[in-house]
Amino acid sequence: MDYTVGDLAKRSGLTVRTLHHYEQLGLLVPSTRTDSGYRLYSDADIRTLHRILAYRQMGLALKDISPLLAPGAAAPLRELLARQIAAVEAGISEQQRLLAMLRRVERRAVDGAESTEDLLQLITAQQILERHYSDDDMTRLRALQDAIPPETISRLKTEIPALLAAFRAAKEAKPADPDVLLALARRWIAMERLVPVDEELRRKGRQMLGTDASFQQMSGIDPALAQFIDDAVAAAKAADGGEA
Repeated sequence: MDYTVGDLAKRSGLTVRTLHHYEQLGLLVPSTRTDSGYRLYSDADIRTLHRILAYRQMGLALKDISPLLAPGAAAPLRELLARQIAAVEAGISEQQRLLAMLRRVERRAVDGAESTEDLLQLITAQQILERHYSDDDMTRLRALQDAIPPETISRLKTEIPALLAAFRAAKEAKPADPDVLLALARRWIAMERLVPVDEELRRKGRQMLGTDASFQQMSGIDPALAQFIDDAVAAAKAADGGEA
């Protein structure tokens, strides 16, 4: 059975413009045309369209799909469907992890406004973290988060932003007041003690801070400020004989 471009657009849910774009790229050229010049797509063209969309679902760019459509290079339909199934299952697993995180926020929320803000922050954080952490890392990270009492989380959410703002102001002061800096560093150390430590996750977190602009924006900490805080904390621990 042959399909006009309008028929195919309607049946596939794609736009005519998209089908024309695929044709311009040489990915999906209609097998025939009518005497009037109208495009006609065959059953074989539909199979090609399915392959294009399957490869797109797997994250391939259109420019990388063309070689995979060449005669002899196309994967068998069964294999392609198996890869699609794997991609969908991976997406389901991802959504299940996100759902679990959202439910934890829901349990901790005090009121509707706070819940909404928590959800937005959590979704953003999830996308950033999963660019840098493995599934095992994420499992360990969630276990650490679950180990923190709700009242501690509430305290950290209030005090950490205030501390960061104070450190930022101290950094911009020329010169920084050493007494103010020492007091801030001791407060920072006290906050750190409230959070369980996993040195491997901490190391990856520092790497992420140094390379991911989105994480820097979300956390409010850039590499220079992080180094400033590290130096202040080290000085405070030295001043207190290693015990701060």
